[in-house]
Amino acid sequence: MTVTAVKAAGSTAGGAHPDVVLRAEQITKVFPGTVALDNVNFNVYRGKVNVLVGENGAGKSTLMKIIAGVEQATQGQLLLNGRPIKIKSPLDAARHGIGIIYQELNLFPNLSVTENIFMAHELKKNGVLIDQAAQKEQAAQLIERLRQPIEPDDIVGDLRIGHQQIVEIAKALAQEIEILIMDEPTSALSASEVAVLFEVINELKNEGVAIIYISHKLEELMQIGDYITVLRDGRLRAERPVPEIDLSWIIEEMVGRNPASLFAARQQELGDELLRVENITLIRVGGGYMVDHVSLALRRGEILGIYGLMGAGRSELLECLAGLRPEATGQVWLDGRPVKASTVKDRIDLGVAYIPEDRQREGLVQTMSVADNMLLASLK
Repeated sequence: MTVTAVKAAGSTAGGAHPDVVLRAEQITKVFPGTVALDNVNFNVYRGKVNVLVGENGAGKSTLMKIIAGVEQATQGQLLLNGRPIKIKSPLDAARHGIGIIYQELNLFPNLSVTENIFMAHELKKNGVLIDQAAQKEQAAQLIERLRQPIEPDDIVGDLRIGHQQIVEIAKALAQEIEILIMDEPTSALSASEVAVLFEVINELKNEGVAIIYISHKLEELMQIGDYITVLRDGRLRAERPVPEIDLSWIIEEMVGRNPASLFAARQQELGDELLRVENITLIRVGGGYMVDHVSLALRRGEILGIYGLMGAGRSELLECLAGLRPEATGQVWLDGRPVKASTVKDRIDLGVAYIPEDRQREGLVQTMSVADNMLLASLK
């Protein structure tokens, strides 16, 4: 397939499209030993969802960090409403009406939902004292807009990762923004929560807010996007209106190959039953069940998907299987033999590995090296 970028992707500042609120022009970013971005142009259209896609390492997050003031470009310039601007910090970006929802959550786990939402832009009484009542009221309104069972006084560290992501979104919505960057905003959200987020995005579009949207969920991009820009190996590949393209075009532009050759159908032979779980039960503090008598079976070579809304017990079920919930009841068989071991170490010794939902907080010891983290689970 031969593709040419639309004119807006290569336009100069003098001939910029009138609906381009922000333009990143000839942006280059060099890190020691690598060129993360190479002469990239990127247009952000007012009142539109501007999708940015590319494989891991294509430069998407680096470009967003430059726009948000977290990183500085080695060369190139940013134009806001046709005028060159310098963004040297996230506070500079906020002053220019640019907000960002980071891929890695940027929250204080020991503070409340309200305190996180208004961090660094607190509401003041008489310009001096923090107006906690007003902050709490606005936080409640934002959470209600996102339709989530979260209280303004909840401590963020006590929330599951999906609800923390909702707090990050509310934090961005609390600011006066002209441009909102969303870097993988739905990675921990259920389908119903994604639907609510899309409604909020459409409301923001109607208010004239420009959205920059990054996601690996390509079907989402086709559903919510207005314009799409593709990066490959740190370079601009193409920019097109979303109605003009399809999923095959996106994949081919991202990887440089026809998607039919990447996903050739093949017959998978499944092996014998490897894991059987019967009546796994985890009682909720205060009454009821977090996991209610769940049974399942898994065969060798099989991928088993577990679906459900936030709070349905998906993560808790996996925590039971990994030995993180020793109070859970039920029977587990591995290779046809009953499993009596109930601790995390015992399950690891049996070959059960667990990647937690919150990688940063539960999966890594961030003060230790990469090598030490990789070896932690296999130390004897």
